[in-house]
Amino acid sequence: MTLNPRAAQALSVALFPLALLTTTAARGADADNGERLSGRWCAECHVVAPDQKSAKADAPSFAAISASRRIPEISSFLKQSHPQMPDMSLSRDEIADIIAWMQRQAPPLDPQRPGPDKDDPKLPGRG
Repeated sequence: MTLNPRAAQALSVALFPLALLTTTAARGADADNGERLSGRWCAECHVVAPDQKSAKADAPSFAAISASRRIPEISSFLKQSHPQMPDMSLSRDEIADIIAWMQRQAPPLDPQRPGPDKDDPKLPGRG
């Protein structure tokens, strides 16, 4: 389905407040608590702070995650259980706190910009 320019503009205007809410939620979060939670749950595998010396090679750093993923994508990922990660059962506030801490490590990806296309041949690991 192709939207005409007016419909696309109307949709953009309608969705803009949602993007602002998502970013504002992370900005209003407690990054210091996110640092504590990250140290407890994430630091064994991920580099979660600039002074951390080691982590698993295949786990992205918090700086890399913040710079390459939109807030809703990170939030959705943290809400789900994953075999390679501990079952953290984080609350919405704790997820927002962790994301706020991630954003201190690197500028967040602009929520208005589309996220990376996982099938993009220019991404690392693709031929």
